[in-house]
Amino acid sequence: MLSKDQVDTWKSEGAFLMQLPCEVVNPSLDWLNKNLTLDQVDPDHLDFGSPGRDFEFPTSVDPLDDLVLNEHLIVAVQQLLETTDIRLLQADLWPKIGIKSNNYEAQANTDQRMHMDYGNNTVLHPDWQSPEAVAAIIYYDDSEKTAGGTAFVPRQGDTDPVYQAPFIHMPGQAGKPFFNDRRTVEDWFNTNDPGAYKLRNTLYEREQRVNFKPGTILFYRHDLWHRGTPVMPGKLRRVHNLAWRRADARGWSNWNEGWARQSYYGHVESIIGRSTPLQRSLLDFPLPGDRYWTPRRIDQVDARFSFYGFDSTPYRQALQY
Repeated sequence: MLSKDQVDTWKSEGAFLMQLPCEVVNPSLDWLNKNLTLDQVDPDHLDFGSPGRDFEFPTSVDPLDDLVLNEHLIVAVQQLLETTDIRLLQADLWPKIGIKSNNYEAQANTDQRMHMDYGNNTVLHPDWQSPEAVAAIIYYDDSEKTAGGTAFVPRQGDTDPVYQAPFIHMPGQAGKPFFNDRRTVEDWFNTNDPGAYKLRNTLYEREQRVNFKPGTILFYRHDLWHRGTPVMPGKLRRVHNLAWRRADARGWSNWNEGWARQSYYGHVESIIGRSTPLQRSLLDFPLPGDRYWTPRRIDQVDARFSFYGFDSTPYRQALQY
């Protein structure tokens, strides 16, 4: 799915943009344009994430859940992480509404501070030379109509002064208080850490903003400097935040609640039933040929999920006796 240039850009600069095929994004977009429009969104919801966590995977909305497990995305992430064995970390679709007056409350999400995402996704520290996870944002609107393009700072080689580890010059790291609002954050650094304040000013000077159409996706790294920017007043910007990790990566935490938590009601079971072996593997369902599988285990899983369309044939055919 990805070109060598796209993979190399992600590895060296930290991000790249592309347009997803219509067959990947259109089912979700059609559902959203009927069910998550400006008049259907709480205007007081100004924070990151879906209201009430309603659109965290699994959502019970087939087009949204099927997009999360789409094999186009899986193959792209496999290329970026140089492994076929990956796991889903995050899938959350959420609306951001433009407000008429600037909201500079310290934790406001309107105009975000510059940050990296690793801080609340892993208990360890990323290594630029050995990336273990991929993040992505799928945009469902047009930036010319809504604004709100993600701002990011491409890395400029190993000697780039703003990309010298450890990455601690941000709120919530190494004892610094956490604020979300850009103005609040930079006022704090100006007063308490002038060196970091100077570095952070460089980030804002260098930032590039995503121009998006419905179906644009930004693949980026958890150690990329980036931030959210204001949406035009009275406009709605809808995005899907996704993330994956190598199966052998240490220290990474799921953003969503456990995938099996809603399994009593048939929807999670139907996802298992209709998915391919590759799609199921994102949820830590072992692939055919994995040493986990024995005839007895296949029989038991088959008994649980065959009602929902699960086909055990690939697992039986790949049994390692």
